[in-house]
Amino acid sequence: MSPTSNHDQNISVTVENIRDFNVKMIDMAQANMEALFGFARQLATAKAPSDIMELWTSHTRKQFETLTEQTKELTTLGQKMAGESVEPIARSVNQAFKKAS
Repeated sequence: MSPTSNHDQNISVTVENIRDFNVKMIDMAQANMEALFGFARQLATAKAPSDIMELWTSHTRKQFETLTEQTKELTTLGQKMAGESVEPIARSVNQAFKKAS
């Protein structure tokens, strides 16, 4: 494989990873907004202050769990992206040192 095609492949992988990350962020934002609107709908139909407190507590707990899971997903995706980005650089540096030796 020529250095140019290898470089093009690395760029393609990087662009794909960025796209995947952006899509994941959009999906998460959509899920969070849907949860917020659902919560607002429930609050609007609550009949008693105790219902509001129960809804608030439940929503807060669910959102904390959701955000924790989303953070884990983004961390995993970020680590994958970093690993795939560093690997070609390390390979290029090793090849350069081999040629220089």
